[in-house]
Parts: sequence; C-alpha cells; structure tokens
Amino acid sequence: MDRALKEVDVLRHELKALRYILENLHGGGLAAAVVPAREDFQSAQGRELYDAIVNAKDKAAAQQAIAELDLEGVDLQSFLRLRADHYYTYPALVKERAAAIRSGALKVETT
Repeated sequence: MDRALKEVDVLRHELKALRYILENLHGGGLAAAVVPAREDFQSAQGRELYDAIVNAKDKAAAQQAIAELDLEGVDLQSFLRLRADHYYTYPALVKERAAAIRSGALKVETT
C-alpha cells in the first residue's frame, strides 16, 4: 500500500475480526489456524478483547469478560450485539496487515 492506515481503521477491522472470533471460536466453528495470533492485533483494545475471548471457557464466559472491560473508543454493548455473519474475512485481514506492518510494507498513522 502506498498510504498509511489510520489507527481508527485498524481498530474497526480488528473489532470485526474479534466479533467473528467470539461468535465462532468456542462452538468449534473456527479452525485454530484461522485465528490470528495475539501479537497480530495492533491496538491495545484488540489485544484485551482477544485475551477475554480466547482465555474464556466458552462463549458466555467470554461475553461476560468483555462486558466487564472498559476500553477507550470501543462501545462494548454494540460489540456484543453485532451479528458476525459477514465478518469471516476479517481474521485473515488482521493477519495480513500485521505481517505487512512488521515487514515495513504498511504503516499506521499515529495521532
């Protein structure tokens, strides 16, 4: 890419990936290879949500852990209400962007 990503766009895409992961991880509907690594999430909010989801014993426990978080710039009630059906491409996008950022091929604008 020839232009930098905005932090807000990175967060928005991470939230979509995480919503899809929340919906599908604990029910066995998501292969482990599809789930990005924690370090692939560029935002602190994304990493906290990731921890709440993957460390929970099931979806209900993950939802409870998420509801107890206080994350800047994230409406957690909306996050928990969203449908994730159309977000299946976002986990791969998070992985691809993380690799591009690590290689220097992609930059994130800091504000």
